[in-house]
Amino acid sequence: MMIMLLPFPLLALDINFMVQIVPDLLRATWITIQISVLAVLFGIVAGVTLGGLRVIGHPILKTLIQWFVNYVRGVPPLLHIAFIYFALPSFNITLNEFWTGVVALTVIATGYEVEIVRAALESLDRGQREAALSIGMDERTALFNILLPQAAKRMIPALTNELANVVKTSSLLSVIAVNELTQIGNALIFQHFVFAEVLIEVSILYLILIGVLTWISSHFENHVFDFGTLARSRQSVR
Repeated sequence: MMIMLLPFPLLALDINFMVQIVPDLLRATWITIQISVLAVLFGIVAGVTLGGLRVIGHPILKTLIQWFVNYVRGVPPLLHIAFIYFALPSFNITLNEFWTGVVALTVIATGYEVEIVRAALESLDRGQREAALSIGMDERTALFNILLPQAAKRMIPALTNELANVVKTSSLLSVIAVNELTQIGNALIFQHFVFAEVLIEVSILYLILIGVLTWISSHFENHVFDFGTLARSRQSVR
């Protein structure tokens, strides 16, 4: 739809209206950022924990985690959101719209971040884990002190993609009336019956948001690499 709209002359757009709705859309963008960042951070904690257990855990635990991953990745995101918002109250668990969005996106992000962590850990040389165990480290210490620090840099590009996916998936939260960017965009459309201006502005905000997140991730990845290089150079001097 956007592709059809863009070729039209910009002079046909109501620029005054576009300026007028900027504050509403920026407030909605801030809510989108809050939900997405919280979901990814919680997802990283859960993903590192479950991903680590997928590598060093008991076979039964590994199987249960794999079932969870298959469930999350096999069910449409909208159903996860609907279940948490509409079904959990049947079990006397009630969340408001904001935290429903955070929990739903955390579950979705965790399903993918578990595999990101697992793949990064399994890409490391097996000899490092064996060497850590041979000098008396237990599995947990080897995981957090030896393996995860090395795997962290390899996770960053995939985690960036996952953060971008979470931001885009957050648009589905409009179905439960979370005041994120897509929801407010829809509200403005139906309130003023203006389509092109709102859709263009919402799209631009999503593009800017994803672009900024990608830049931050790239900057962080380069610093991680620099810190690793500095550490190795110090070790070589010693």
